[in-house]
Amino acid sequence: MSSTTLRRNEEQHAAPAHSRSGLLLLTVVLLAGVTAWLTLIAINNITDFGTNKALLQATMNMKALIDDPVRGNGLEARALPNGLAAPALIAVIVYQLGTVALMWRAVATGVRLLRAPSPGLFTYVRQVNHSLVPFLLLFAGFLISGLYFGYWLHLGPVQMVHFTLLIIGTLVALLTNLMPVASRALEQEASR
Repeated sequence: MSSTTLRRNEEQHAAPAHSRSGLLLLTVVLLAGVTAWLTLIAINNITDFGTNKALLQATMNMKALIDDPVRGNGLEARALPNGLAAPALIAVIVYQLGTVALMWRAVATGVRLLRAPSPGLFTYVRQVNHSLVPFLLLFAGFLISGLYFGYWLHLGPVQMVHFTLLIIGTLVALLTNLMPVASRALEQEASR
């Protein structure tokens, strides 16, 4: 057996291709960061309920647009009563906590895969996808409902946070779903 063949065999048995590419580590770190971010958002919504309720109430009652003689004309009929802000925020918090639980489970699976490489790559990819669907739906929902209430007219920075998280979630999904492709390419390269 040649030294090149021995080296390839050692590389193949040392770590699976998905670990050697570095893509697994990248996706776990990105997912953990986004998950920590959403966890803090949920915690902030719980611990500073009053501020977040007031922000949601200002969006839903559209007072800033109603008081503005120029902007938002024609949208004011969409305004909702102030009493709906608290139940809406509670629903958002419950949804965020469920999403965070799914995301942390995927992070834990990724960390286990990094520590003890096994054939669990597809389980990790599936869990990431299952956690990112509600994550992306959350921020798409914020963008759509915000557009409905015209929040871009007076809460532009909030809209940008929602866009940013939608983009980051999409990036994590793309990178994660590229791992099986990268793994196959590395395995083919190693078998040559």
